[in-house]
Amino acid sequence: MFKFLKNALVRGLVVLIPVVLVYLTLRELFEAMIALATPIADLMPTGFIQKNDPEKLIAVILILLTALLLGLIWSAGPTRRAAEWLESRSLNHVPMYRMMKSLVGAFLNLEEEDSFKPACWRHDDGSMEPVFVIGEHGEDMLVVMQPWTPTPFAGSVRVVPRDQVDLIPVTLDEYSLALTHFGLGLSEALQKRDPGQ
Repeated sequence: MFKFLKNALVRGLVVLIPVVLVYLTLRELFEAMIALATPIADLMPTGFIQKNDPEKLIAVILILLTALLLGLIWSAGPTRRAAEWLESRSLNHVPMYRMMKSLVGAFLNLEEEDSFKPACWRHDDGSMEPVFVIGEHGEDMLVVMQPWTPTPFAGSVRVVPRDQVDLIPVTLDEYSLALTHFGLGLSEALQKRDPGQ
């Protein structure tokens, strides 16, 4: 009886803890959105936002509209080149900026993002190891990160022959989720691999 209650308690915690963490994360995210949206709202014309408007919804709408506007400005050729020039001379020198930018771009599945591509590394003994392609090293080599489980964005970095690495056409989100779950779902992802790509 004690063992049954103990197992039930553990199962309950396994369900409860992620739910509480998601709730806390969303609550913090909304508070951050409101703090971020406040200066944006101050730029709006008088009467655009009423006092009885739901502030969380207004915060989300303002952030999405601002992101859309910045995205449209970024899409213009001259603006993009100027921003890239400025970024290369300033933000690219800030520690972790390039890595975080690449990681966010990969999560959003942006076509121009070349880092953090899901792949598997074929070893000589026939085994395959899940990796992320981080970049290229010459024509014949790739820089890969060997993720640790269950924290897929920590791991060791190696330079390996390009012909031993197969890209996997899944999103970074799907792939990292499988690694977070100790490989559950990884088999389906590996079946989609593109040998020799």
